[in-house]
Amino acid sequence: MRILVVDDEQVALTSVRRLLKRHGFKDVQICAHGKDAIARIKENDFDLVLLDLLMPEVDGLEVLKATKPFRPDTEFIILTAMDDVSSAVKAIRLGAYDYLVKPVDRERLILSIERAYERRGLLAGLAGARPDSGSTEIPEAFSDTTTQCPRMKQLLSYAHVMAGSGNPILITGESGTGKELLARGIHRSGASSNGPFIAVNASSIPETLFESHLFGHIKGAFTGADKDYPGLFEQADGGTLFFDEIGELPLNLQVKLLRVLEEKFVVRLGETRPIPVDVRIVSATNKDLDKACQEGKFRLDLMYRLKSAHIHLPPLREREGDIPLIASHFLKKACAQYRKDVVGFSSEAIDVLASREFPGNVRELAQLVENAVLLADSSVILPRHLGEERPSVPSLGRRLHSLKENDETHVAYVFTRTKGDRKETAQVLGITVRQLQRKLAQMKNNPRWKSILGDI
Repeated sequence: MRILVVDDEQVALTSVRRLLKRHGFKDVQICAHGKDAIARIKENDFDLVLLDLLMPEVDGLEVLKATKPFRPDTEFIILTAMDDVSSAVKAIRLGAYDYLVKPVDRERLILSIERAYERRGLLAGLAGARPDSGSTEIPEAFSDTTTQCPRMKQLLSYAHVMAGSGNPILITGESGTGKELLARGIHRSGASSNGPFIAVNASSIPETLFESHLFGHIKGAFTGADKDYPGLFEQADGGTLFFDEIGELPLNLQVKLLRVLEEKFVVRLGETRPIPVDVRIVSATNKDLDKACQEGKFRLDLMYRLKSAHIHLPPLREREGDIPLIASHFLKKACAQYRKDVVGFSSEAIDVLASREFPGNVRELAQLVENAVLLADSSVILPRHLGEERPSVPSLGRRLHSLKENDETHVAYVFTRTKGDRKETAQVLGITVRQLQRKLAQMKNNPRWKSILGDI
């Protein structure tokens, strides 16, 4: 078990680590600053984090809030001197497993750690894998998501388990990361999977039609209401209502949505009779709702209603090994749609895809592959089909190679990305233009780089 202890008091850090090692926990790391803790938790796969609340600059709740969505499989135990009910409730809402007040009985601490680890194993087991396994299977309800990235598989496993609770789930992530796809998987995993799945873009609802659209209306309620209309809440009754772009909902409409979530009934426009609704709420946004709440742009009480569980989808550029896999998936779909016989990507084309940032994420990759299939005049996708004018830098693959080869590869890569701008290339490499010229002249004699560097 890998454990991280976060506390700004050095005495507390050393004493807890000593206690844990005495009870057989060998891999125990310590951290004295909240900001450092956030970076370490995001970069490492810890089984458990013991977290103090009262720390300068970045406190324990901020650490929990910033990391739990990225590491949903990591269990957090709050270990603090602050005996405060509201803080305990907030910590549990943010995903902490337990809240212990110092001084903590040693046996109580060890028992909490063991139970937290058992819970971690249970969640992973429900998802079809042990916590120390690198072969996590994708739950069947999420089979539409194409991935081989361990982090994504863990997120899907977590979503599968959280779907069973029936509680509201907030999905965050950049545009194009697949938030609606995940929402549909949550619907299929939940108890209401046989019910309807209704998706609505919160930013697209005109303010004047908000109540009519969501809550419905009766015939004659307003000009143009020529028949009864059941709103989206009624349409989703017994199923899931997915609010996309929830962060764009105007403040005056947020209170109306909050009222329905709290009271669990709607009243159609023109009517006084309340209609009970049983709806699972899943919402999504590419905005930082915590920041929006601080700026007064989003209601804090509504955010807590929507954020019983929080899942953050990583951008495509951070999904290890997924770009070639997803590109192949969209290649097959495009070939079937346009009746093209393209069997795959050239190695140079794969290098082009792997080097791109994809700010539009999966949606951008899908469009790029579709266009490439339309442009393809060969059996494989080439760099020029992807809009790459200059040939891409060939990959060295997994073979052993010299430092000189590695150095030349990096020079060629930067030279390609700057589109042959020698001054910019030299600045990126941290050398003079004259030094760059000498390197390019040496590389010119190597056929490996000739097509890339062009006539220099």
